Amino acid sequence: MQEGEFRIRECENKVCYGFEIMPRTPNFKISDLSEGRIAKFLGYTFNVRMTSYTDYLLLLKAMLFRSVQGFRFSENPLEYYLDRAMIVKTWDGFMFFVRPKSPDLYAIAVAERMEIQKWFKPLARGVVVDVGAYIGTYTVRACKQADLVVAVEPHPFNFISLVVNVKLNFKNHDNVILVNKAVGPYETISPLCVPTRNNYVSYAEASLKYRAEECLVHKVKVEPLDRILDELGINRIDLLKVDIEGYVVEALPGMLSTLRKTKYLFIELLKHDVVVYRTLKDSGFKLIDKHDHNYLFRKLIG
Repeated sequence: MQEGEFRIRECENKVCYGFEIMPRTPNFKISDLSEGRIAKFLGYTFNVRMTSYTDYLLLLKAMLFRSVQGFRFSENPLEYYLDRAMIVKTWDGFMFFVRPKSPDLYAIAVAERMEIQKWFKPLARGVVVDVGAYIGTYTVRACKQADLVVAVEPHPFNFISLVVNVKLNFKNHDNVILVNKAVGPYETISPLCVPTRNNYVSYAEASLKYRAEECLVHKVKVEPLDRILDELGINRIDLLKVDIEGYVVEALPGMLSTLRKTKYLFIELLKHDVVVYRTLKDSGFKLIDKHDHNYLFRKLIG
């Protein structure tokens, strides 16, 4: 591979096929809205550094707007008041491109810091596979210390941000392969639903599961994880991270071979996904830690 060449596994959905608005119901929820406002403000203040004073002023303005609107029972998250993109630096020294009116800043500054520090960074060695990579909050960190990183992200706009964030942090990308696909039980083209409200697009919650709420729908290519990794010649995985927004039960038949060659599994299991625990146990995994919806398993038997 030549210096500066970037390895990307492309597919037909590199460019969005288009979107449609699905019916909105009064039960709309974005998980981010339930987070404590004070804890989030502290996270934004101490966990990220802006690259310019104007960006600091933009963040301060967003905090003020969110605080004022909070007294009016507004459901808009702080990120709703960010009206332009910016580049920020995390507490551990990584650069990220942040889109306006999206969960990007929250994902970088607040979300899953415990998992990053105590689970992911100590285990992200050797071969790391990040399924549901979003904009690269885990992938970028893995690139610094792992021998090989495979990041799978289906949403075309998230994938572009993922590419940008890898390039922001590393001039050479020889140890990372980015795959613009979703994982599922078989190969197909399927709608990917992204919740949206008042021009706020919750890219982090993009899911193949149908949602009875207002959302943008992009058609994406779906393949079993087993096939994706077989095509790449991956025969062992030291750490597999899976965050596919409630689609684990459906995608599980397409990743059984992958699980057999995985040493550590870091997976998000929502309420209905917990039924896969028996399959994981039968595959030789033991639960060693849990935080909110995130579970960390270790393989005990081959």
